[in-house]
Amino acid sequence: MRPLSWRRHHHVSADQTQVPPRDPSGRRATLRSLVIVSLVVLGAWTAASQTPKGPAPLRVQPVRGTLHMISGEGGNIAVDVTDAGVVLVDDMFDRNHDDILAQLRALTSQPLRYVLNTHQHDDHAGGDLKMLPLAEVIAHKNVRANLSHIRQPYYEDTPGTPIGLPRVTFSDELSVHLGDREIRALYFGRGHTNGDAVVYFPELKVIHTGDLFLARTMPLPAGRPRGVNIYVDYAQGGSFIEWSRTLDGVLRLDFDTVIPGHGPIAARADVVAFKADLEAMRARVTALIKSGGSREAVVEMMEKDYGWKATGCPPTPPTAGCLQFQQIDALIAELRAGPS
Repeated sequence: MRPLSWRRHHHVSADQTQVPPRDPSGRRATLRSLVIVSLVVLGAWTAASQTPKGPAPLRVQPVRGTLHMISGEGGNIAVDVTDAGVVLVDDMFDRNHDDILAQLRALTSQPLRYVLNTHQHDDHAGGDLKMLPLAEVIAHKNVRANLSHIRQPYYEDTPGTPIGLPRVTFSDELSVHLGDREIRALYFGRGHTNGDAVVYFPELKVIHTGDLFLARTMPLPAGRPRGVNIYVDYAQGGSFIEWSRTLDGVLRLDFDTVIPGHGPIAARADVVAFKADLEAMRARVTALIKSGGSREAVVEMMEKDYGWKATGCPPTPPTAGCLQFQQIDALIAELRAGPS
């Protein structure tokens, strides 16, 4: 909002007779009124822009056996209820904390023991700070490094929310043994970020992929080329090129059911199709870049053909819905350079 300004005008009549000046006290009163109104409007705008969002309703659905999925806002949560306690995979936004605990109480009286993060974005790990007094929070070592040192962009949805750092980290693989259940967190490489973990429930043949895989919520629009509406977070070490190799590692696991980062419960075949679509999109964008296509041409392709949002997006700060566009220069640079 630009500051208000006033000019002192010299009023002259048609016959050049000067109009008597207005009462100074009246002008001062008018100015005071304008200032007060402006401050009230500015205050209301500031308060509205800083008002925290309220949590959206959550829902629980069974996956297999004692494994459930909580969805409704942010990333999907896996809930494994064992005879020795509960394991969560991800914890949505900070604002969802109380509702998540309420859903757990409705499922079981067992205590929460562990929270495993698939990565550090706030729609998946935004509740870590409030979970730390209740459970051990576990993540890949790059998640903690990103939260400790990079931080930007992280809280793209609710700037200023305190960050909770996982106390336990791993490099390649970690297993949690709770009761008679083994739950494995595995790292196959870069993709969405450089700290993406896949959580594997071997007994149930189920995986939680985080945002390495996103399930379709509707059919591909007619006439649109095959592709995926992904977000490569280069600021947090992501890679469009290495994403394929990471999914190759995931597909070496023995699973048939998938809890995706977002979207409905899926199957192994959906991950295979997702990988093929990702590679088809990457090949097409790479061809445009290497043929000399401009930045504007790449942005137009991503927006029109693959559903990325660019129109109306600011270059900064990190803005929900615009994060893909805001790192388009890094994507172009990686595809122009090719595999390392």
